[in-house]
Amino acid sequence: MSITFLIFYIANAYKIILIQFVVCEAVTRYIVTHTDVDGVAAAALYTYLTKESAVVIFTEPYSLRKELYKVYRKRPVKVVVLDLSPNSDAIDFIVGVIELLRERGGSTIWLDHHVWEAEWAERLRGAGAELYVDRSTCATGVVAKYIKPSTNSVDWRFVEELVKGVCGADLWKFDHPLSPFFMRLVRRGDEDSWRLYVYNTLAKGIMQVREFEERVAERFAEEVEELSKHMQVKVFEVNGIRMAIVEKNEKVENSILAARVMGFTMADIVAVVDRSGKISLRSRGVNVRDLALALGGGGHAQAAGAKIAIPLSVKLAGIFNNKALIEYVEYMLKEHANYIKRL
Repeated sequence: MSITFLIFYIANAYKIILIQFVVCEAVTRYIVTHTDVDGVAAAALYTYLTKESAVVIFTEPYSLRKELYKVYRKRPVKVVVLDLSPNSDAIDFIVGVIELLRERGGSTIWLDHHVWEAEWAERLRGAGAELYVDRSTCATGVVAKYIKPSTNSVDWRFVEELVKGVCGADLWKFDHPLSPFFMRLVRRGDEDSWRLYVYNTLAKGIMQVREFEERVAERFAEEVEELSKHMQVKVFEVNGIRMAIVEKNEKVENSILAARVMGFTMADIVAVVDRSGKISLRSRGVNVRDLALALGGGGHAQAAGAKIAIPLSVKLAGIFNNKALIEYVEYMLKEHANYIKRL
């Protein structure tokens, strides 16, 4: 082997090692965020402000324990958790993971806007998490409020429009012209590939692209068609509170479906359920967070959710009786009637 070739080989080998090192460094930061538009936008805004490269993981509260442990095993230097609060059955495990992460030299930043138990927040901070919980805004707003930009080249008009548009949708206020747009831009049932596309676009400071417009227009048309169809709804009363249960429609966002059902049934609470056991609770004048907590979930006072185990017998019955799931959820809600109280 000639000296020239040897030098070339070593140089290229060094380049390969250097590239591998850079790639390894790039994936030692993780963002774990919610699957809805607020979670996606919060992650994008965090990246836009900090310019930090990170692997983004989208998850639901009931899967947070599993996802955080998977991230911990990858030995990250930083984990950012957004728009997620721990479920009651997972807090002990999550505190343990954060402690182990700190012992390895990793850091955790957690930003959320849901209702937290004071003890949970204290324990997570004690485990080493830098925790910000602000119920006055959405998660995107929490990021804008507490994360300092790494550069001076921030388009603050973009940040303001993003926060107001997303918060208006997520908090169901619709006090900004972009709120209906953002509500339809990302749905819980979307593929992660679409969420990543939205994340990457917003993280560049870009809010309007042709693909966004086409997706939103298509979804609006689907909603109009689906909401004009007959829906199977179960209506009943618990402690003087009118409740309605409807099965999830993949083409209509849960909050829109709940609002529609609430309108024609005059219900105080609407539960949107799917066959996996996920329950989305929406209300007017009733605290549904305590109910969600009792079912192993969490959320806001008038918008919360949980995931319950569906017995095999109910799943089998559902093959022949499409009311079986709704009837089982009705039973579960009545069993937890003591947690249903007016605000």
